[in-house]
Amino acid sequence: MTSSIDRRRFLVAGALGATALAGCSSTDEDISTSTTSTTPDNELGGGASTTTATTDGADSTESAAGATDASTELTAADFAALGSCLLLPEKTAGPYPLDQQFDRRDITEGLPGRPLRLGLRVLDEACAAVAGAKVEIWHCDATGDYSAFTDNGGGKDEGEGTTFLRGTQTANDEGIVEFATVYPGWYSGRAVHIHLRVHLEDKIVLTSQLFFDADYTEQVYADEPYSDNGLPDTSNERDSIAGDVEREGTLVHTTDATATGGVAATLGLLNLAIDPSARSTGGPMGGGPGGGGPMGAGPSGGGPGGRP
Repeated sequence: MTSSIDRRRFLVAGALGATALAGCSSTDEDISTSTTSTTPDNELGGGASTTTATTDGADSTESAAGATDASTELTAADFAALGSCLLLPEKTAGPYPLDQQFDRRDITEGLPGRPLRLGLRVLDEACAAVAGAKVEIWHCDATGDYSAFTDNGGGKDEGEGTTFLRGTQTANDEGIVEFATVYPGWYSGRAVHIHLRVHLEDKIVLTSQLFFDADYTEQVYADEPYSDNGLPDTSNERDSIAGDVEREGTLVHTTDATATGGVAATLGLLNLAIDPSARSTGGPMGGGPGGGGPMGAGPSGGGPGGRP
């Protein structure tokens, strides 16, 4: 499997080949990237409106089964070749955000899937790091199911009371946050994606979604547990929400990594450019298949169509 990359905007970051990662199966293991590095042409200088919780057994320093947790922290050099500081567009939060945040790096809670170490660097339009920004992410599992909500979709639905694949991290002095998760699954009508919100001080400044290269995804999905669900029925180009993922800067740069014991993993990186003075609109609410969520959060029903 090779790196997925927008060749007009990206180069492989020079530090990737030297970055040590930790893989995860049932224990923490070192993993490393399997691509060669190139010298970047240029380098980038280096929400408090919700409740924060830490779940048992999955805090920001503990790695659960199936996740990746770094033994070497990402630095600004790892993001240096990832293109300009293009402000990310607003995208719908969909029907499954929560009012509660979970302050943790490892969000897997032991779920199966290809380990994904997701690194995001929060920048402003001038490419200056935005330290202290809180980045919240959530996405579906390998079967297309979201935690916390009874979505009435087909197949497995863990429903209310679950919190897997949700977490929040605070950007360090270089604007960097990291998450240990698994490669997202898919469901009908949507391309493979991760939801995110960026909180700064007392407001949400961005609600958006991140997307993945189709060829890279196809290779990931050749293995269990993804193979049981087949390939996505919707590409980035046909997704009604995705837009032009390369032009808009929402395409995650994915690089192969290998865990101890030969376990395949992925490093995903993206420069996450925001307007610190903005106030997120949250995007238009898309229709979902219905279902209620926990803690009084989320819609009690949904309209026709796929889940955003």
